[in-house]
Amino acid sequence: MDTTFPTGLRHVLEVYRHARVSHRSRVNAIKEVSRSRRVDPQTVTSACTRSLGINTDELDDFLLPGNAKAFCQHLVRRFPPYQKEIERFFSQIEGKQDEPDDDQLAFVRALFPDEKKDLIRLLLLHDVRTQLSRWSERDDIPDEIKSEMLEMTKRIGMA
Repeated sequence: MDTTFPTGLRHVLEVYRHARVSHRSRVNAIKEVSRSRRVDPQTVTSACTRSLGINTDELDDFLLPGNAKAFCQHLVRRFPPYQKEIERFFSQIEGKQDEPDDDQLAFVRALFPDEKKDLIRLLLLHDVRTQLSRWSERDDIPDEIKSEMLEMTKRIGMA
């Protein structure tokens, strides 16, 4: 495992590996990581819950086989600088192909839901602005409507 990971993230990924590969319970996986790292089990538990903004029930849900993608996305949002490494880790554990290095959606996967909504809103505004600009150049549109469209385009540009 990458030694440049923050210690807490390393603990989380090790717990996940023990739970998924060795089929251990959350409690036993935490005990194993704390024993091997020579730290208190509460330290590992805290890394897996409090530092991730989740409780033990949510952690148990994330450790289920069908929730690997959701857990990966949650970790990427919490640790964006380590996105590629986290995704590579989950790909290896789940036996899937790595995402290509030129993956253009990687940025979007790291966004929180509110950030995704804001991004979509900005993209839609950009499209509206572009369309209004095109329409304002048409000859079959009355000048009064053209000037209103240009005004709307300016207001959208300020948003």
